[in-house]
Amino acid sequence: MLIGAGVVVLIVIVLLVKGCGSGLSEQELRTQASEICNRVAATTDRVAVPNAPAGGERFLSEGLTQLRPALVRLQRLQDRAPDSLRRDYELAVSANARQLQLIGNAVRDLRGGADPIDTYQQLQRRLALVSPTADATWRRLRIPACVSH
Repeated sequence: MLIGAGVVVLIVIVLLVKGCGSGLSEQELRTQASEICNRVAATTDRVAVPNAPAGGERFLSEGLTQLRPALVRLQRLQDRAPDSLRRDYELAVSANARQLQLIGNAVRDLRGGADPIDTYQQLQRRLALVSPTADATWRRLRIPACVSH
C-alpha cells in the first residue's frame, strides 16, 4: 500500500513539472519567438534614420535600446526550446547577441570620437560576417520574423 501511494505521488509530481511549462513545443517556440521579433521590429522601424553621419550614433543607440530587451526575452526561451530545435535556436540567438555586441562597440567608438563613416563601414563588414548565420538559422527554424530586415 505504501509503495502504491509513493508511485501515485511520483506520478503527480512528474505531471505537475511537465504541466508547469518546463518545455515548449516546436510550434510554441516559433510562435513566442516570432511575437518577440515582430514586436521589436515594429518599434525599431519607428527609430528615425539619420540624415547625416553624425546622427548615426543616436540611431544605433536607440536601436540597441529596443533590441537588447528583445534579445533577453529570446534568450529566456532557450532553456525551454524543444530538443529538436535547441541547438539551432541557441546558434541563432548567439549570432543575434554577437550582432548587438558589434553595434554596441560601434556606438562606443562613435562616442569616443571615431570617424562615423569609417565606423559604419567597419560595422557593416563585421555584421556581414555574422548576419548570414543568424538569418539562415532563423529560416531553418522556420521563424522568419527574426530574420534581419
